[in-house]
Amino acid sequence: MKLRVIQWNIKRSGSPAIETFLKQRVAQGPTILCLEEATRCAYDRLTEFFPLAASCFSLDMRMPGHHEGRERAIGVAVLALGLPIVTLELIDRALLPERTLSVLLGGPFGPIRVVAFHSLTGSGYLKAKSSNFASIADYLEQHRAKLDFLCFDGNEPNEDSSKVEKIVFSSHGDRGRVKKMSLIMGPQKVHHLKDSYVAYLKNTGGDIKRDPLALSYKKKLADRRYDYIMHSPRKWKVTDCQYPYKESIAAHSDHSAVIADYELR
Repeated sequence: MKLRVIQWNIKRSGSPAIETFLKQRVAQGPTILCLEEATRCAYDRLTEFFPLAASCFSLDMRMPGHHEGRERAIGVAVLALGLPIVTLELIDRALLPERTLSVLLGGPFGPIRVVAFHSLTGSGYLKAKSSNFASIADYLEQHRAKLDFLCFDGNEPNEDSSKVEKIVFSSHGDRGRVKKMSLIMGPQKVHHLKDSYVAYLKNTGGDIKRDPLALSYKKKLADRRYDYIMHSPRKWKVTDCQYPYKESIAAHSDHSAVIADYELR
């Protein structure tokens, strides 16, 4: 039996095109959807569209205050088809905890721990962005023995590589010798998870020398791979991993989804 994981920043969209895109890509077997920049409206529509899915939403655990504005009105949604949700929590020490979600799933594969988050973006966040990465890294290090998947829009890196020591991270707001995002996906990472797309390329003889390795976001004139699924290689083998950029943009997001299939080792 295979497990499919879909990670996607849906850009606050409540468009029916989001639901259609996901419906066409949900596997016949168990599927986990990790969706960032989800609004209340989008989450409600998705739970109606997938009525049999177990689901949870970070804004149910940390609701936006009356005066906090639209920046506190987006969160992370996890929908699990064919798998029950056992427990869930936010990363409380994060600056915006509602942009994180850690979920323990049950089912035929045994316990599955999925952590999803969305980076703080925009010039107003600068130092806050790196501080938030540090808080997330602390959580990942604390739970490293139990992590299965990490799904995120990191708004990083500036330069992509299949070799973690060659990934270049932004220095805006983070001028330390060790960049905080490097604790999550660079050579100083505090967990054992691996980049699923890099693992897939290596397994299939794909091109591992491009920069970026795949297109997930266009930043002005630059192509970036900002969106990731990482997995535990001790427990899971990745059998497929794709970035359907054009189809994702056509569905009214500004990021590519990441769609990966796994087999239990």
